[in-house]
Amino acid sequence: MSNNLELLHEPAHGERRKSPLLFIHGGFHGAWCWKDHFMPWFAARGFDCYAISLRDHGGNHRTGNHASWHLRDYVTDVKWAVQQLDEKPILVGHSLGGTIAQKVMAEDGFPALVLLAPSPIGGSNRAAIRMLFSNPGAMFQAIKTKDMALALPAFLSFFLSDDLPETERTRIVARLDGMTSFLAVDEAFYSDPPKPSLTEMPVLVASGEKDWSIPRYKNEKLALAYGGDHIVVPTAHDIMCDTQWEAAAGQILHWLDPGNGG
Repeated sequence: MSNNLELLHEPAHGERRKSPLLFIHGGFHGAWCWKDHFMPWFAARGFDCYAISLRDHGGNHRTGNHASWHLRDYVTDVKWAVQQLDEKPILVGHSLGGTIAQKVMAEDGFPALVLLAPSPIGGSNRAAIRMLFSNPGAMFQAIKTKDMALALPAFLSFFLSDDLPETERTRIVARLDGMTSFLAVDEAFYSDPPKPSLTEMPVLVASGEKDWSIPRYKNEKLALAYGGDHIVVPTAHDIMCDTQWEAAAGQILHWLDPGNGG
């Protein structure tokens, strides 16, 4: 399965830094969510940038088997992507991709780990209740059929900031066609979540200031468990696509390289 996955590449501009970046998307998304902003921005600052589309997401063929994928299958996809690179990358995971990145990191060493609005271990009761009240039909159908695609309207309520231009919002929503496994999401939250512990590997956890889906204390607790750092960026959940994506990128770069002003 992992042999023919979409793996986008944006070569570093000018002098290349030692460690490349490997971007890992979250539910419904694909490698495309990094391509417009983060990949060219970080490439312009010397990073070789790669972004994988997990099976049944992005530009990959839809297998029709998406409901059967486990979290470990997505981990296998990312491990395949790592093997395609000449050097160990810095893992950058968003949302569910943050959970996957933690799972990959637990099995091997990497230069650093960056978690952007990672899926909270144990879920978020506050977010679940708000999503149920705002989109009860979508949520109940998704839970009943175990089809994540049906829950997309509820997720859209916290993905993007209100000030994002409507044309851009429409363009992003049209591309949210990834077939994310309900089973894998349940495992990420509850039955097979990461088990964070102190590590010498540098770890950054970023919270979106406007992201009501994840209690900030959970991200702070996650950073503390790894002995890492926590920052707040001025975006909603989709940090890499939102209005203030460049400000967020600058904060991440400052953490990766405190001597670089961006």
